[in-house]
Amino acid sequence: METRPKTPAPPLLGRRFYYGWVIVATMFIVSVAQTAQYNPAISVFVKPITEDFGWSRTTFSTAIGIGGIVGAGLAVLIGPILDRRGPRIPTLIAFMLLGGVVMSLSQISEIWQFYAIIITNRALNTGFLSIVAGVVVAKWFIRRRGRAMSFSITGIRFGQALFPPYATFFVLRSGWQSAAIALGGLVWVMTLVPVALFLRRQPEDMGLRPDGDSPTDEDSDGLESPQSYAASEEASFTLAQALRTRAFYLILFATSALAFNIGGINFNLFPYMTDQGMSEAQAAMILTVWSLIGATGSLIVGFVAERMHVRFVMALAFSFATAGVGLLIITDDVPTALVFSLVHGLSFGSLPMLMNLVWADYYGRRHQGAIRGFTTPFQVIVQAGGPIIGTLSYDLIDTYLPAFILFAALYVLSALAMLLARPVSLSELVAR
Repeated sequence: METRPKTPAPPLLGRRFYYGWVIVATMFIVSVAQTAQYNPAISVFVKPITEDFGWSRTTFSTAIGIGGIVGAGLAVLIGPILDRRGPRIPTLIAFMLLGGVVMSLSQISEIWQFYAIIITNRALNTGFLSIVAGVVVAKWFIRRRGRAMSFSITGIRFGQALFPPYATFFVLRSGWQSAAIALGGLVWVMTLVPVALFLRRQPEDMGLRPDGDSPTDEDSDGLESPQSYAASEEASFTLAQALRTRAFYLILFATSALAFNIGGINFNLFPYMTDQGMSEAQAAMILTVWSLIGATGSLIVGFVAERMHVRFVMALAFSFATAGVGLLIITDDVPTALVFSLVHGLSFGSLPMLMNLVWADYYGRRHQGAIRGFTTPFQVIVQAGGPIIGTLSYDLIDTYLPAFILFAALYVLSALAMLLARPVSLSELVAR
């Protein structure tokens, strides 16, 4: 087992404060900042860039798709590094690159420049930043993993509430070039210092245990209590062991379908709202409401997932998301859009958190980097198709309806997959 020098917790935190909550706060910031190049923020640039250069929306979404495929290869390499070396240096490098590349979007004049920038951004996001919070937080928490994961990944929803209106403000005021500079600069301001100062690999590196459990709980003979240790540990599957379970493939299908829908809905949501007759300011407001409601849903579901098995929670969330897509199909004014934001936001906001939680709850914390590095390429490659399917539908037949029906059907199948994903204990697997 790998050993590393133990780093004491900073004195100002005190002995009773668990450093894992500093990790959660840092991951919250990471989750907020990474959404600067998530589809809701990118979608603000779709109309002005395609109109300025005469490109189709499919051209725009194809660049995103290629970037996702490149990110799939990156995830295979990064996952094991997170297990062995920790997140601090890779995350710092990723945000230095992300902020700089976003700002460089303001300088494009040729399509190859646009493709180089978008592909790089998407590769960083899908191949690394999208998995780092789930991997890191899972290593610091077991019993309180649901709430810790929800607090950290709720940053995605706050980011999706922040960045679309932030970018829209600059687009309307001084053009999409200024918006790109403002967006990239904000990424740097938010992330570089906290990532460099606070990220750590796992609690054992600081002489701590998951959830802040005391390492000195003793029984009446002065020996460490086995019950105390068991409360701080869980069975952890290696990647090879996880691959031997049927649940692995059902979860992979459900999370990959979710990734496809996330890509397709998020990317096309802003232009769809404006196509339905809403102004850009109204569409940005709808995205903000949708994201904030999603943040609320994520926080609530994080606590629920500590009391109800994650597969049932995911099946329920998929069911509500299906209803949300139905509402999206009939949305043609602001009041209906707000109802969509409520129904779809509550479920859809929790699903990215559950997408991270499910792997840790089924397979433990020790090998999360390797497991997520293996599964993420499938999700990323599939996610690349979501925006393309939506934009192709619009470009070919001037409607998003067939794409939205497909998204709803995939939610239904994903709910069924999770209900069938019966967990297997490690001892049961080894005994086979």
